[in-house]
Amino acid sequence: MLTQFWTNYMTALSFMTRLGFARLYSNEEIAATMRQFYAVGLTVGILVTLPFALGAFSRHPWIQAWLWVFLSIWITRALHWDGWADIWDGWGSCAQGERFWQIVKDSNVGAFGAIAMVIGILGQTLLAHELFQLGHWQVLIFAPIAGRVAAVTIGGLGEAPEASRQGRLFLQGATNSTILVQTLLAAITGILLCGILPTLYTTLLCICMLWSYLRVAKVQGGINGDFLGATVIGGELIAMLAYFI
Repeated sequence: MLTQFWTNYMTALSFMTRLGFARLYSNEEIAATMRQFYAVGLTVGILVTLPFALGAFSRHPWIQAWLWVFLSIWITRALHWDGWADIWDGWGSCAQGERFWQIVKDSNVGAFGAIAMVIGILGQTLLAHELFQLGHWQVLIFAPIAGRVAAVTIGGLGEAPEASRQGRLFLQGATNSTILVQTLLAAITGILLCGILPTLYTTLLCICMLWSYLRVAKVQGGINGDFLGATVIGGELIAMLAYFI
């Protein structure tokens, strides 16, 4: 059991970060990574926050904030930011059906995607600065967890479009039991690191975000990996913002 957990964990790290070992994975292994999204979020949160928790640039919260965002982007290869920009490009265009998916899959970033990137990166930097200034860096460990568990949830609630391949495999792994376990782990971690009210606000705002994305998905015929990435970034921003409500 422990060996299987470790295998799934390393597979998830390989897909979602620069960590792990690249190799060919079976469809079952790809689907099983959804059970490790919480663990990956915890790993990313600890790795990018620990240097500052130990005092790096402690007198310069702006530098800490900028480096925190930079490290989180670097360690994940900007994977989720790509989905964030793609979905906002498609959503902002008001296109439907096949045209929507053409825009989402276009490797070029459009105006709406660029605006979303500025808002997202600037938002994370501002919020991280406030958290570092207050000395509440533990929230920055929880944020990557919240984003990835939200992605598991939308994966279980949505359906993949007919043309989706890899995204469909991830969605198959988002079973009800996986969502339940990941959500409980995230809730417990959120309460321990942030408190009850911030965790509650994070949950409520994430529900609103998921509802919005699922409305778009219903019109467009399903969700793909870009929706998962957009949910990760949205969930991170929400967890950081909710602490100040």
